[in-house]
Amino acid sequence: MDQTQCYGFGFEPGTEAFAQCMMGLHQDRAAAEAASNRYWSAQLAEQNRRREAQRDLYKVMSLQRSGDTHFPVCGASYDGGMDHRTMTWYGPNCRAR
Repeated sequence: MDQTQCYGFGFEPGTEAFAQCMMGLHQDRAAAEAASNRYWSAQLAEQNRRREAQRDLYKVMSLQRSGDTHFPVCGASYDGGMDHRTMTWYGPNCRAR
């Protein structure tokens, strides 16, 4: 496909100009792929940051509800997770023990 494109630009196969055209197309594609990788890495990092912030909020909410019997005690079946530092469950609609 690159050869067809370079030939379409008027470069003759086997010439230095044709080789430069091929190299340029390859470098453009590599730069575009690198930019795409940086974009998706940044997107993934942002998703992870937001997920961690949500977990932190759930932990705080669960701790604030400790002792409030209007909320069930958090467990594995609740949205949220386990705080491995304190070995306690947390979630958006439950309380820590």
